[in-house]
Amino acid sequence: MTSRLARWLAALAVTFAAAPASAQLGADAQKSYDDFQRLAPHRAFAIAADGKGYPWAGASGADPGSAAASVLKSCEERSKSKCTLYAVNNIVLNGRDWKSAAPPLLPAIGRLRPEPYWQNKGPQAAAGLIVWSHGYMSGKDSTSSAPQGEVANFTREGYDLYRFDREWIHDWPGDATALAEAAKQARAMGYKRVVLAGQSAGAWVSMAAAARGAPVDGVISVAAAHHGYVRNMRDVSIARSEWRQIVRGIKPGPRLVVVNFANDDYDVGGRMDDARSAFAASGVQALVIAEPQGFTGHGAAGGNTFPRKFGACIHAFIETGARQPPCS
Repeated sequence: MTSRLARWLAALAVTFAAAPASAQLGADAQKSYDDFQRLAPHRAFAIAADGKGYPWAGASGADPGSAAASVLKSCEERSKSKCTLYAVNNIVLNGRDWKSAAPPLLPAIGRLRPEPYWQNKGPQAAAGLIVWSHGYMSGKDSTSSAPQGEVANFTREGYDLYRFDREWIHDWPGDATALAEAAKQARAMGYKRVVLAGQSAGAWVSMAAAARGAPVDGVISVAAAHHGYVRNMRDVSIARSEWRQIVRGIKPGPRLVVVNFANDDYDVGGRMDDARSAFAASGVQALVIAEPQGFTGHGAAGGNTFPRKFGACIHAFIETGARQPPCS
């Protein structure tokens, strides 16, 4: 064990020992909190004077400050009462300030870094590791963007949450290799399960890492893309050809969930047919969710509606292979 990891584990033990027992929630608030745990960071949960609970989830930024401020404002406006922060991300505060309650960060894993202000357990105690890879907007640093809610059912079951951040995305083959190497390192550290999840360019690099032999148990690919707007492409066949290489290169082992939406300005078309054909030929276990009703556009999985509807069945397939509605 490295000295850095040993120091972190010692600090983590102190954090757990110092944390007071969580306050009791009423039935209504507990139901809201159960839903809150299935939503993405940064997130915050507030309790009104009447005991009702109010969630806020999916805030971007380097820390959960905006989520905390937003949920208190929303709670007080809706309840017409003074509200108290109950939890920030996956940390129950018990009256503590959210900054002082922040746990120590785990060490980086290759180019992966832990989700900030998030209580992770480490490779021996966690149920597994889920790695979020963000999308990309030209000219904008997306390294503090919020993970999507597809990760939340995994973190609720005890997975640690890391990020694969790329400030500028130019070399996706190199990024895919780095992600595959980090997955190998996570296995060597002792993580029992490793799952990759991403949206847009993050979905693309996650699939490409699997094609490069990343030792992962699952991949969640949402609106994979890496070639910009279709209207700006000189030759759309390049994007589709590279996608075919990726899906044909993935070997049986990990379970894959591949999601695509109608009216996606980054989608050259035909890629879900390519995925189905490739997986049928290779024997890869996969769910292809093509153009689900009620969701349109490249960012359709953003916010809380998509994970509330599809999060549980995506989690069930990755973990057990069960094909449940509405995924099936």
